[in-house]
Amino acid sequence: MANDQSIASFVIRLATPEDIALIEELDSYSSSPTRHIHRDVDKYFGSVDPSTHEQTLIFLLEVDSQVAAKAELMIPPHDAQSAVGYIKRVITHPDYRGKSYARKLMEHIITYGRTEQHLEAIDLHVYEKNAPAIKLYETLGFALQHKELYFRLSLQ
Repeated sequence: MANDQSIASFVIRLATPEDIALIEELDSYSSSPTRHIHRDVDKYFGSVDPSTHEQTLIFLLEVDSQVAAKAELMIPPHDAQSAVGYIKRVITHPDYRGKSYARKLMEHIITYGRTEQHLEAIDLHVYEKNAPAIKLYETLGFALQHKELYFRLSLQ
């Protein structure tokens, strides 16, 4: 892939509580609903029993010590009947888009899910109009399972 040749060296690592401000900054570039990561810090950074609670791991991709992208992998409890992970909040900082960092991050998470978590599958959702993300997920082997409609009644 010609685009891969232009990728600067990068590191992928798990986020720590010290990264919350960086995570929130990246989240601000997304159209996903906002959240309060401080409130659910145990869900992201430990203290929950993974045998009874799902855990969310946040992966950060750094370029020259700058966080360029992130993605989250929800892992089911270890005793879950179906070992299916869920990827959410895949975000690349605008300054780093178009450089295949999201692909590298997704490839890392897929490998991690397969080899470290022994997942049977990984699910994700994507907005129908997010053509670049859809193309990425399809080239990684994700297959469309179904389309769903999302309705809202404004009360104001």
